[in-house]
Amino acid sequence: MTPRVSGALLLLVLVALVATPPLATAAATDPVVAQQTTGTPAPVAENTTFALAIQSNGDARWTITDTYALEENETEAFRDTGEQFAAEDDQAVWLPAFREARAEASTVTGREMSITGVDRRYEVSDRKGQLILEFTWTNFATVDGENIVVGDAFNATDGTWFGTLTADQRLVISPPPGYGVESAPSAVTDGKLVFEGQRTFEPGYLSVVYTGEQPNTQTPTDTPGSAFGGVDSVWLGGVVLLVLLVGAVGYMFRTGYADGLPSATADDDGGDSAGTAAPTSDTTDSEEVDVELLSDEERVERLLEENGGRMKQARIVSETGWSNAKVSQLLSSMDEEGRIDKLRIGRENLISFPDEDITDFDE
Repeated sequence: MTPRVSGALLLLVLVALVATPPLATAAATDPVVAQQTTGTPAPVAENTTFALAIQSNGDARWTITDTYALEENETEAFRDTGEQFAAEDDQAVWLPAFREARAEASTVTGREMSITGVDRRYEVSDRKGQLILEFTWTNFATVDGENIVVGDAFNATDGTWFGTLTADQRLVISPPPGYGVESAPSAVTDGKLVFEGQRTFEPGYLSVVYTGEQPNTQTPTDTPGSAFGGVDSVWLGGVVLLVLLVGAVGYMFRTGYADGLPSATADDDGGDSAGTAAPTSDTTDSEEVDVELLSDEERVERLLEENGGRMKQARIVSETGWSNAKVSQLLSSMDEEGRIDKLRIGRENLISFPDEDITDFDE
């Protein structure tokens, strides 16, 4: 049974938003655990995502999203909580901890840093609610020629202020537009580093180097003086070949040459002639799909289609034979792209198509 946000818990969320006391110095060094050490009951989110988008000037745009599962009768209550969250000036959940982390990082790196462009909003549907905090952390990374280096801003005077993730939390670091990853502490998926589940980060571990802006290969270049500037030569060759083929067939019929070709129809006595074409395979064979030709994302979507639009993550691991780490990173990426929904149920993740009804899931 999926854990739900009760009416009493929604009240605790509201209390946490309007009455969170100043963070203790020790708690401020790690915003991931800060809320559990402030003395005020913290809201229990289904999952929390820390998304960090590096900018080409070295700034970082942070987006922290707390997601809650809601019963049908809790939607309006959560909407009221969201309105209160969006109206707060300085006490949004997580913001005090990040302000103190920024001060620590500025002291350690010697760079002037600030938290700007703070935005608080909420999103709510009939089965989940989200509190979303966004802000820009200036000078988070350093620009060194064609490279952008991320890492020292995670440092604090006593190690690192971002030292842990809990079981229901995720950190996603995205590259600047047009930049590639030169070095990273773990595997990269679509240019992103994804860390998920309970783990500890040693000081200096979160270090990434992005290299020079990549050329734009999407815009075709016109050839001066060409009537077909920007047209791919392969496509042009294909069109010419098709025109020649149609012309040849037309010539055969006009000259009567096609009359001499073997007939594909039955003989006069009802039997098949020697020129009869081989029988076509039935529709079942023609619809068979070679899973080896599918992308990883398409294979996951095909599994969901075959299982009513929802599956547990562990079963996807079993069906595909992929490692837990690969499946976890792939599903996190698909969740960010909106191709699936990933919802924590107890100690497991339920994977479903967006807007799929999961209220009666009992696998």
